[in-house]
Amino acid sequence: MRRATLVIPILFFSLIQSGCGGNGAASTFDVDQTGQNFGQKILYNNKVDIVFIVDNSTSMGQHQTRLSQQVPILVSVLKTLKMDYHIVVISTSMGVGGNGGRFLGTPTVLTETTPDLSNLLQQRIAQGETGSNNERGLYSMETALSPSYLNGEGAGFFREDALLAVIELSDEDDKSNNSANYYANFLDKLKPPVADGRKSWIFNFIGVLENSSACRTFNDYSEVGATQMQLADLSGGNKESLCGSNLSAAVSNIKARIVQILTDFYLKARPLEKTLKVMVNGQVVPQSSTDGWSYIEDGTKYIIRFNGDSVPPADADIRVDFTPATNS
Repeated sequence: MRRATLVIPILFFSLIQSGCGGNGAASTFDVDQTGQNFGQKILYNNKVDIVFIVDNSTSMGQHQTRLSQQVPILVSVLKTLKMDYHIVVISTSMGVGGNGGRFLGTPTVLTETTPDLSNLLQQRIAQGETGSNNERGLYSMETALSPSYLNGEGAGFFREDALLAVIELSDEDDKSNNSANYYANFLDKLKPPVADGRKSWIFNFIGVLENSSACRTFNDYSEVGATQMQLADLSGGNKESLCGSNLSAAVSNIKARIVQILTDFYLKARPLEKTLKVMVNGQVVPQSSTDGWSYIEDGTKYIIRFNGDSVPPADADIRVDFTPATNS
């Protein structure tokens, strides 16, 4: 029975280059004709560009503080996995006197080499409550990610071959006067989907998810972020509540979703599941939904997903060996 060794880059942009005949790193998939394994070490594309949209209107101070307290954990995970990340922060305050539509702070773009990175990011998220109460976070995002801004003051942030991850914190629905579909189309044009339809961007929302007396944020007022929730759904992103005592679970879930996208492996052929063998740096990784790998079939997509502490860093040698189902 023939067996195949599949060595694949984690982030899907390398697959785009391979499928389009580019010169980037490509997956290798060889059916062994002689009983020997084929394969080579490939470093996955580990680039992610992160945009924080922070509501700086009245009532948001406590939520900004809770989000900023989780920043060191997020940064630590990115460093541990050896991700190549760019991070910027914008506000929801557009219009006269507002600071929306532009990257905040100096330097505007934070990276893994930025000194005192966690403290700088915490300061930018904890903006205070002096912004406009007409929250237009999605319009602010559109402005900051426009070609005119990215080619000028915002130069150095956006990378075509990176996953774009947006995280918005707000206690109200967006007031930008455009629909979630409008902003999904904007982001699709900015970051076109890959060949099999997977998106190159993800939108995550931390806000009011339901109109409940248990979630009042200012003067007994609560407004569901319906537009942001719909945009999260359109991208496969997370929707998390800001109404708990802290945002640890919210940030943890969003972090896990971003890492999941970056580290999902798409096999070139449907495997016989019982024959799958996954190795990282020469060590066999167990099949486990908590601390190992899982196999997922989604239509014609065949996915190896790493879980828990088994998520490999970007410089790992990752090999997947299996018998294709067509050989059975």
